[in-house]
Amino acid sequence: MAAQQVAANPALAALQDIQTPTAIGAWPLAYGYWIVIIIAVVILLAAFVYFNKRYKNNAAKRAALVALAELKLSAPNYITQTNEILKRAAMSYCDRDIVAGLSGSAWHAWLSAQVKRPPVELCDHLKLGYQPIKLTESQALALKQSAEHWLKSALPLTKQQSTAVPLRNMEAK
Repeated sequence: MAAQQVAANPALAALQDIQTPTAIGAWPLAYGYWIVIIIAVVILLAAFVYFNKRYKNNAAKRAALVALAELKLSAPNYITQTNEILKRAAMSYCDRDIVAGLSGSAWHAWLSAQVKRPPVELCDHLKLGYQPIKLTESQALALKQSAEHWLKSALPLTKQQSTAVPLRNMEAK
């Protein structure tokens, strides 16, 4: 029957079938999508670098907190060990010349200068290390808590923060 219509109308014989357009693919992407992808990649790389640097910068702080948590409260030299952990953590963030030679009131002044709220209880408990009296368990626990608080609030030190109080001023106190 279709052959009869073509023969009947010669104009229809010259027509071709309807061709549908090719499907629109996802590629190539428009320029706007490329810009969004590049910005997203740059932001992800910057975030990775920032958090990686921050993680590495806090490594000494984490190590000091772990070492402090591992100390036994009943140890006879608990105050000395706590003081060593604090000093080691501080030397990880600033020059050895600034911290290594500090002791006594100069060390306590330096510890106090690194935080907004001076750790009076920490310094008072560290002073007990020079006395023949053994720490009670409550004193040792208070020393541990105040040392943890100092480590968490003061570290990581910046160069500007660690040299904010010159050594001469601390020795005069």
